[in-house]
Amino acid sequence: MCAVKRMMPVLKDYIRQNAGATAVAFALIIPVVVGSAGFAVDLSMAHMVQKRLSHAVDSAALAAAASASSEGDVAAKVSDFFYKNYPESSIGATYDLTVTVEGDDIKVSAKADYGTTFARVMGVDEMTVNASTTVTREILGLEVAMVLDVTGSMATNNNIGTLKTAAQNFLDTLCKDGVCSDLVKIGIVPFANTVNVGPYGLGKTPSGGLYDTAFVTNTKGVSFNQSNSKQWWGCVLERTAPQDQEDGDTGYMWGMYWYSNSTPNSGCNKSYILPLTNTYGTIKSKISSLYASGNTLSNVGMVWGYRVLSPEFPFREGTSWEDKTVKKVALLMTDGDNNIGGSGSYSAYGTWSALKLTDHDLDVKLAATCENMKAEGVTVYTVTFTSGINDETKSYFRNCASEESKYYDAPSQSDLLDAFDAIARELSNIHIKE
Repeated sequence: MCAVKRMMPVLKDYIRQNAGATAVAFALIIPVVVGSAGFAVDLSMAHMVQKRLSHAVDSAALAAAASASSEGDVAAKVSDFFYKNYPESSIGATYDLTVTVEGDDIKVSAKADYGTTFARVMGVDEMTVNASTTVTREILGLEVAMVLDVTGSMATNNNIGTLKTAAQNFLDTLCKDGVCSDLVKIGIVPFANTVNVGPYGLGKTPSGGLYDTAFVTNTKGVSFNQSNSKQWWGCVLERTAPQDQEDGDTGYMWGMYWYSNSTPNSGCNKSYILPLTNTYGTIKSKISSLYASGNTLSNVGMVWGYRVLSPEFPFREGTSWEDKTVKKVALLMTDGDNNIGGSGSYSAYGTWSALKLTDHDLDVKLAATCENMKAEGVTVYTVTFTSGINDETKSYFRNCASEESKYYDAPSQSDLLDAFDAIARELSNIHIKE
């Protein structure tokens, strides 16, 4: 205590002698202290602007994903919802609202400038914040065209039976307990040396009711009747290139099996197309009715799969190409290399003797058809079945698929079952609202 008393006079003398210098130092540091405190306030405000910006960006992206049915509609929806959540009267001037659509993903980003109040003392007039988000567009529906090889080689070892089992398992994965959602549609396109369009070609349903405008040229005035060899069984000629790689339009000729051979319907596989439907029993019945005959023209099968998925004539069950809430899928399966046939045979391109096409030409047509479909947004899966398929065919099927992981090589029957199961499971993981 005595020591403290002795120090007090010394301390007072020091303060008295340095009072001026302390005042100067304090005067110099005041702006720094005030500026630092103000900077913290401005940082807090900028953070608030960033949170509001993020909320507006997230809300706009989610709203567009849920309500926009076309790519062109996405940007408009994003802009509308963004400015509703971040009106011009809000603190922070927004700009650079950017919308990018990549497949099913919608990417939205924006920036905002906050004009500072206190940080100006330190030379910071403005703070820029940004926000971005990526939302996967919700898939509400699924449309699948199963393009299935029913050529004569499929009769070997009852491979056609295994295909039926694989297709049935596929159906049961997508349609639980024997019921397909209203938002799940499946079509079947059997193919061999041509595709059989059934009664639909003459504008009729299988029960004889009105389907749509006829899309085959019926110059003989016959009816669709597969129990009568003198009537039409449903097989058609293909259009000329490049229309044989495209969807839509008219002009399919039914007459190929009437004017070229002495035997009507020669080489016509009776398994005919099933347009997209969500009626489980109808799909199941079509699968069970498949049988094997004919040569392999996988390009013709694929182009009819394209037409079944299309919303355009001759089959109109598909949703608009612009409706991104529905995923369109083609599953193409074959057990052999493309084979235009030999002497005396007939195909979608007419009599063998008059043909100028090679097997390789069919591969090229398949490749072009696949690219056209993928350009429309169709997701393509491909399967090569049995070990007798050559490497060139496998390469074409691998390239046809939307990505390499969507190509399956199935040398055995069990591999074929596994491939169809894997594809069905992947598709069933798509969110589908009931």
